[in-house]
Order: sequence, then C-alpha cells, then structure tokens
Amino acid sequence: MFTKQIAFVAAALLLLISTVAHAQIEGFGGYSQTDFIKPERDSQKVGVGIQIDQITSVDQQAENFGVVGTLFLQVDYSAFAFDAEEHGSTFKTYSLEGFRQILEDEGVLAPFFIFRNQQGRRFTQQTSVLVEDTGRITYAERFSATFQAPHFNFKRYPFDTQVFFVEVSSLLPNEFVEFYPLEEKSGMGDLLGEEEWILSNDSISASVVPGIGQQGTSMVALRFEGKRHIQYYALRILLPLLIILSVTWATFFLSEYRRRIDMASANLLVFVAFNFAISTMLPKLGYLTFMDSLLAGMFLITGSTVLVNIALRRMKTSGREDLARKIDSYLVIWIFPILHAAFLFWAVKFFLI
Repeated sequence: MFTKQIAFVAAALLLLISTVAHAQIEGFGGYSQTDFIKPERDSQKVGVGIQIDQITSVDQQAENFGVVGTLFLQVDYSAFAFDAEEHGSTFKTYSLEGFRQILEDEGVLAPFFIFRNQQGRRFTQQTSVLVEDTGRITYAERFSATFQAPHFNFKRYPFDTQVFFVEVSSLLPNEFVEFYPLEEKSGMGDLLGEEEWILSNDSISASVVPGIGQQGTSMVALRFEGKRHIQYYALRILLPLLIILSVTWATFFLSEYRRRIDMASANLLVFVAFNFAISTMLPKLGYLTFMDSLLAGMFLITGSTVLVNIALRRMKTSGREDLARKIDSYLVIWIFPILHAAFLFWAVKFFLI
C-alpha cells in the first residue's frame, strides 16, 4: 500500500492523464469533491508541455482555430524509482487504462485538468505513460481540438497581428497542484500546414487564474502570434481598389458630362459589389477596421463624383459651361487627388501608426 505522500503524487499524476470533453468534469472514481483533504505538504509540482504540430484551420468569423498537437505532463518523485538492472530496462510503459487501474486498485483520488479555452470535443489519437527508473513520470497525449481565440482584434486588418493561446488548467486550487512550463517540450512544428498565416514568436508561461469557486488555479499557456501574407491582400484587395479609384478619376477627362455620369454610376455599383465580397471575410464587428475605413472613405468619394458630374451637367445646360469647365479643371488636377491622399493619410495614421 502506498504511503499518504505517494498516494497524493499518484493522484496528481491522474490529474495529468484525465481527459475532459467539452471542458466538463467526469466522475471522480467513486469519490466526491468534498472527500479531498489537503495533504500536509507543499503543492505538487507538475510540468506541462504543449507542442503544436499542425494548424488545421483559423476561423476568423467564429474566432477559433483548430490544432493537432501533443500534450506532455511530467512529475518527478523518487518514491516511484526502481532498480533498472533488476527490471531489465530504465523505464516502464503503461497504457492510460492500465495506469488508471493501478491507481484505482490503490484507492487513490482522481482529480482532473482541462484545456481552458477548448471548444467542442477533444479527440485523443494516442496516449502513453512512461515511468523512468529515476522516478520521473511522463504522460504524452496526441490530440486534435478546436480552441477559442478571444484576443483577436481586427482593427489593423489586413495588416493585423493576432495572438493565439492553448491553455491547460488544473481543476484543483493552486495550493494542491502547481503547474510549471516544460519549455524543452513546447513550441511549434516546422510544417504546420497553414498557408494563410505566418505563425511565429511562440512562448510558454505559467499563471494563476480563477477556477471553480473562484479559487486560484494553476494554468500553463502556449502563446504564439500570426501575421497575414500581405501579398495576397495587396493583389486581391488593394490593387483592385486602386484600379476602381483610377477609373473613377479617369472619367473626369471625358468632355461629355452625360457619359461621365453613366461611367461613374457603373463604377459605383462595382464598388458596392466589391465591398460585399470583402465583408464576408470578417465577423460582424462593433468597430471599424483599416479596410473598413478605406472602403467607406473611397465609397463616399466615388459616390460624390456622380453628384459632382450631375451638377456640372446642369451648369452646362443652364448656360454656365465656362464656369463648369473651370471647376472641372480644379477637380481633375487638385481636389480629387488631394481628397484621396488626405483620407489615406488619416486612415494610416489612425489605424496603423
């Protein structure tokens, strides 16, 4: 029979290897939460490593992302050490079910951990428990899951940098179990399979967060950043936008005001369709993005050209053609370019700088 101290360490290990779907707590192996009594010792130190091998999706509208990765959890305790010569190997391996059975046979309490920002179910592909002769116990789980990304901010879109987190949290207060990061077992793979984003600057850290009953619980989070491939947005959004504005400006070189009105109106319809196509890329936000400001400003300026050309046409038909031509020359050379330049300067300064 294990001593009380060894039993607590085994219980802490089962915390590491217990899986929870939908962040729901499964049964405590025949025990209730009130049966747990704090041992007369310091909190158990548990190492947590998170390795991301694939990014399966980044859903901007749902503000979540899919991951295939490996979770490592590690406990060092000399009481689990064994004689490698006598055993014939420096380690022992167990299946998850086999190790659970050992703990159940000893009557050990089984606490749990969760992925704090997990959405939906987590699918476990493979698990293993490794016990080294030094007493180091390591659990590894290959999993795929979807995680919430509440820190997304699209104000600088498409020049934004987004922050992603994968968070592993204890369900017991920090006074019982304390997580610390395993930096050597954490990070990002070389082939993530994500083409839209450039992912980098990964780091792992520990913190204390409010848990069940608002008690402080230990959490380890893997953080990384994502930037967009600007070439795509430059060719698919910014370049077509520039062409639409150039066509609008070119209408001022037509001498016939009626033709101008027809071309400017058709160009305005193209602008509306272009705006709808871009709006499907982002969620319905409560704030303006850099791209929103560009589209709104350019839409107003393009729409105003239709009204200006109508006014010039009316001046011509009312016998004030000379005045209309003079105003027209100022529009072509000064007013139209300066309006666009001034608005672009404001948008860049307010949203990007």
